[in-house]
Amino acid sequence: MTLFHHDSLYYSEKVKQKEVSVTELVERALHNIEHYDDMNAVIHIQKDRALRTAREMDKVLSTLSSEEIKALPPFYGVPIVVKDLGQEEAGLPATNGSYLFKDYIAKTSSNFVTRLIENGFVIVGRTNVPEFGFKMVTDSDLLGNSYAPFGRPLSSGGSSGGAAAALKAGLVPAASGSDGGGSIRIPASFNGLIGLKPTRGRVTSGPGSYRQWQGASIDFFLTKSVRETYELLKMMDVQPPAAPYIAPPLTFCELTPPKKRLKIAYSAESPIGSEVNDEAVKSLKYTVEVLESLGHEVVEDTVSIDGQKAIHSYFTMNMVETAAMFKSMEQSLGREITKDDVELISYGMYYAGLKVPGWMYTQSLSYWDTLSEQYHQFLDDNGYDFYLTPTMNGPTKDIDQFKPSDEAFEKLNNIENLSDDEVSHIFEDVFKTSSAYSPYTWTLNLTGQPAISLPLYNTDEGLPVGSMFIARKGEEDKLLQLALEIENAGRLDAKVFHPKKR
Repeated sequence: MTLFHHDSLYYSEKVKQKEVSVTELVERALHNIEHYDDMNAVIHIQKDRALRTAREMDKVLSTLSSEEIKALPPFYGVPIVVKDLGQEEAGLPATNGSYLFKDYIAKTSSNFVTRLIENGFVIVGRTNVPEFGFKMVTDSDLLGNSYAPFGRPLSSGGSSGGAAAALKAGLVPAASGSDGGGSIRIPASFNGLIGLKPTRGRVTSGPGSYRQWQGASIDFFLTKSVRETYELLKMMDVQPPAAPYIAPPLTFCELTPPKKRLKIAYSAESPIGSEVNDEAVKSLKYTVEVLESLGHEVVEDTVSIDGQKAIHSYFTMNMVETAAMFKSMEQSLGREITKDDVELISYGMYYAGLKVPGWMYTQSLSYWDTLSEQYHQFLDDNGYDFYLTPTMNGPTKDIDQFKPSDEAFEKLNNIENLSDDEVSHIFEDVFKTSSAYSPYTWTLNLTGQPAISLPLYNTDEGLPVGSMFIARKGEEDKLLQLALEIENAGRLDAKVFHPKKR
């Protein structure tokens, strides 16, 4: 048994060429997870179901003609792990990283998961997440910490940390994630992977709940190649009529490098004024040099926004959406949720959300539109194709270094005794450390713009720091054209890393 070093399209091609069976790929993925998951990346294995599906797919394949095989879905027979947060498959566990859902079995499949299966993926397991996806690290009381393959105690990031660790370590050829504040791009940066957050409304959502944090959160994947990212984007660019957000159509049918010289603004300045790490600056400088070597115009310039107002509006959304979610849970449970049911941060989110008046929430959401205007005007007024920043304010660190301070935890523990104003700003204190280390990602969740983290730079210790390219809404295609050009130049480093098995 060996690790999966190639992208998912490679393995689907091998299946269609009958060089390997679906069953062999699934057995290989299951073996890797069972024997090489030193990262605590995959927390539920779907062995019997996956093997049964694989054998059925092999049986179908044996009856098809060459032309019929060509018409099979693009990812036919590829093993995948899905994020254990919102991406539910009927009849299987869905914990959301919480003891509250420890024994929950999904009643329906999400449209995202249904689309995965329709396009040939075989789900072999579910990946580790922090409780309800609230953190930029993956640690929960229920599931434990997830680590980067580079070694403990280095964080794999969050909230798609389990997915990133599983993919980077080569346990599986494909892994899904979601991004509500950087939760695909952060793990992509920490682990050295490609992480695209598509335009709001691009990826299929629902059923039942379509808004996903009022459009701030979106499902997608962590990937190892640009062509794979593009095919996955096309695959998921389907929205049911009930969806409240519809992205502008993609403008090209074939993935090619850019056909013109691009003008790209860049800045390492933190939107919230936090000190910038030397490695973040080095990663940006390196990326600028790569872009210049490819013939593009690169200009140092910074979009002007009120970062403190923006982050307050972000946490206001988190709080209110958590309160709404917990109220729905209480109706199902027939009782109130208490501090004993969930982690302290989750309970604090719930309590704080109950204190937010409707007018304040509306004002916060309206500010998202102001931010979107500011980003688009910055690009349009200066003729920029993209805006470039570091993805993260440095490489991965010891997972415990991202914990809130003791003082912040004390405030949370006594949240009922705080004033309404203190409660409304409490998560700016709770997440002060993690926000300072991830100041670049979350604003794009508010504006709805696409952004992609690319693995260009590694520190002297071999730890990745991603570079994030930001485009106008609907322009994922242009982002991927540039990413392809960088990849073709040999400047992307998304290769598999596992310390015990190469």
